[in-house]
Amino acid sequence: MRKYFAVLLAVLLILSFAVTAFAEDKTDITIGGKILVRGWYFDNVTGLSGHNVLPGDTESAAFYSTNVNLSVDAKVADNIRGMVEVETASGGSANSGLFYWGDAGRGYDSKPNAGILIRQAWIQYTGAGLGLPVGIKIGHMPISLGEKQFLNNERFGDDAILVWIDPTKEFHLAAGTVKLNEGNGVDGLLSHTDDLDGYVLIGTYMLNKDNTLGANWLWAHSDGNAPALPGLVNVDTLNFYNVGLHGNGKVAGLTYAAEADWQFGKIKGLNGVPDVKAKGWAVMAKVGYQLEPVNLRAAFAMGSGDSDNDKELEEFQTLQGPDYGATARLVHYTQIYERTVRTAAASSILTTTTGGNTTNTGIANTTYFNVGADVTPVKELGISLDGYLLRATKTGYWEDVVDDSVSKKIGWEIDSRISYKLAKNLTYYIEAGLFKPGDFYRDAFGADTNTVKQAVHGLSLSF
Repeated sequence: MRKYFAVLLAVLLILSFAVTAFAEDKTDITIGGKILVRGWYFDNVTGLSGHNVLPGDTESAAFYSTNVNLSVDAKVADNIRGMVEVETASGGSANSGLFYWGDAGRGYDSKPNAGILIRQAWIQYTGAGLGLPVGIKIGHMPISLGEKQFLNNERFGDDAILVWIDPTKEFHLAAGTVKLNEGNGVDGLLSHTDDLDGYVLIGTYMLNKDNTLGANWLWAHSDGNAPALPGLVNVDTLNFYNVGLHGNGKVAGLTYAAEADWQFGKIKGLNGVPDVKAKGWAVMAKVGYQLEPVNLRAAFAMGSGDSDNDKELEEFQTLQGPDYGATARLVHYTQIYERTVRTAAASSILTTTTGGNTTNTGIANTTYFNVGADVTPVKELGISLDGYLLRATKTGYWEDVVDDSVSKKIGWEIDSRISYKLAKNLTYYIEAGLFKPGDFYRDAFGADTNTVKQAVHGLSLSF
């Protein structure tokens, strides 16, 4: 019934658009795209292409990859827009955006092992329903909430229906339904017991042109499926809620962003336990100050962890996409800990990786301390340097697993980036980082704590 209600709501919104004249102008079509060629280097990481990547004393790995994006943005009228974007995908994978140079199985004079898949395909219609600006957007699109600490599915997108209304030019209200995970049960798409659906409410208010406050609410619901667990129907019901408050802007040259999230709800029938209660939380704050030509930055982020292995889900749950590889992963903070190696997260029930994500977990059970600086000596050249101290928020769960004490010291990391604009829309960049694992990896996984090294250089052309 919830799905049918969402569709009915969208239809009624369209019908409520009061008077919108048919446009006689020609369709305005913009064709764009991007080609990104990158060289990758990793050292002292084990199982780089696997699920549980750990620091270790191993040989280095190096390879090249290419991303290709092509998009068509069609503005049919002032209030009607459609977007289609296609992207390369290694071997036709739904969670890949590139192809690797010299894929295994290809001989001389052969095309790369890459499919072309849809990254975006949506229709947007705006009007003046009830005398106020209203709109609807439907299709496959990048999705995120707030400052992207909890939900950030912008890499490959979700199928969604979004509707909104703007009571004033400063006040924006939106609601939507999102297909977070589609199972593949006996009845295929007709089955609902193996789905995970999201229902979202969003509100933002512009205090002025430089400062915005917002709130969001997400209800993740399933009648039988927790995606991280094996099997298609593995729980009785899942009702999970995340409430987020956020703000960002600039005051007297000081830029800032902050977010706080609270989680609650129940999973019934999980592993024979009557009720598993969600009790996660997270906070994030960052500031920056411009002293030409230097921008100074500092950030702090903390996601809760489990104090023990019981029926309370105290760890902050994140929806950052499945556990796809380092070459596709989005980065909020660190280049290595967040992109490449296993994190301190333990209970990623809502992820779409069986067993739970071991990477791509955001700030789940992780506390970040960060200071950094950006320098622009000339307009074509940008240089950034960041230092991070990383700690596990809680280690009680891991101590139950290994039946011994576990250190909270995840480690420290230093990251750098240099970019140079060679010509119009053509940029060359280098990213490099060092991650020194702490005793957490030795205690929880028996892993070596060799320094992980990583570097990426790339040439990006947009058009």
